[in-house]
Amino acid sequence: MVRTVPKRLAARRAAQDLENACVKGHGGTSSQGHGAVYTVLRGGAKHDLYTAAMLELPAPLREAIEARGSGLAVLVLRLGAMGDIVRTLPAVRLVRSGVPHARIYWAAWEPWAGILRGHPDLDVIVGLPRSEIRSLARSPLTWPSLFRATWKIGSEIRALKAGLVLDFHGDLRTGLLGLISGAPVRLGYEGHQQKEGNRVFTTLRVPSGDRRTPRLTRNLELVASLGLPVRPVPDAGIAIAPADVLTAQAIVRPLVAGGGEYAVLNPGASRRQAYKKPPARLFAAAARALAARQVCPLVVYGPGEEVDADLVVAASNGVARLAPSTTLKSLAALLQGARVFVGGDSGPLHLACGVGCPVVGLYGPTDPIVNTPWNVPFVALARPHSVYAGIKAEDRVVNGFEGLDPDAVVGAILEILGQPRIKM
Repeated sequence: MVRTVPKRLAARRAAQDLENACVKGHGGTSSQGHGAVYTVLRGGAKHDLYTAAMLELPAPLREAIEARGSGLAVLVLRLGAMGDIVRTLPAVRLVRSGVPHARIYWAAWEPWAGILRGHPDLDVIVGLPRSEIRSLARSPLTWPSLFRATWKIGSEIRALKAGLVLDFHGDLRTGLLGLISGAPVRLGYEGHQQKEGNRVFTTLRVPSGDRRTPRLTRNLELVASLGLPVRPVPDAGIAIAPADVLTAQAIVRPLVAGGGEYAVLNPGASRRQAYKKPPARLFAAAARALAARQVCPLVVYGPGEEVDADLVVAASNGVARLAPSTTLKSLAALLQGARVFVGGDSGPLHLACGVGCPVVGLYGPTDPIVNTPWNVPFVALARPHSVYAGIKAEDRVVNGFEGLDPDAVVGAILEILGQPRIKM
């Protein structure tokens, strides 16, 4: 059963509303893509923006869909990372809703596969050992082991006997995995949304559309091409076990006085995506604004991000409180109970969206429309007069965090705190 978003939140659906948004320029004029403060239009959003036409499907697949998925096995390919996997979950949940009798499998890199385990809409998670494969590929001496590891993966994928592959990832690796699966229908993308020759391996393709299309929208277009409904958009449906909730409560209890409200601040990013890290001064301003309103700011971090977290605590003169390390699921539980999330364009930002936590997003080198928050109340901030092309390599060169004012961060937090927190 697909758990839908309450109507009050559905009116703020990010991918839909942002295209029809009031875009407020920070200290200047306002125009979509060029202002500094992106904020959704409250209510009155248009419907039916997902216009991807249903493709001409092979008769056996069309009949299986008409039979609500009876006898159909679907293989989802979205290998990583966390944010991309979480943004793909609503689309896959809609597939489950449309073909409830199908078996749905998902192949993803470890450790990101962990966020999928226990999900009620998925039958099997195929965790791919990325670190092991990379390690074995470094030396010819370990190539025999590499061959055995990849052969094992291929055998596991083939054993699923998928009839349909949904390639949300769109690169050479997923193209090959789709081919290895033996699925007669492999659905992917045309144009710039695929790379490394992925289109050679897909049998049906959806047009890529505009480069600044939100990622969530692209994912839903793949579903729409099967003739399945893409409204209402569900949350991520992540399975959070009671033990993860208890872990989150144990983190909060000694840090938040009297069981009060708290916010989650995430200053870090992976080493490869360090350019996404917002400056510590922005988080310090957020921490002070939150604490002044009796919302305890908790700083979280991933592996290798401890220094970033310490910098925020220091910049806030200790107002921000350092949380212990978390697992993916305990972080999800922590976010589920938070008043607001503050952070850059990262996996935790989209995880917050997936569990219903309001978001203040701090965007510099990455496009705040392509990577917009979704399904929750949010404010997405970028520096004045930023211009985005929706092309990572270009946007990273011409955009940054310089000029993004701490006062804008405080204003965004006050805007979110001024709205009721709706627990999902």
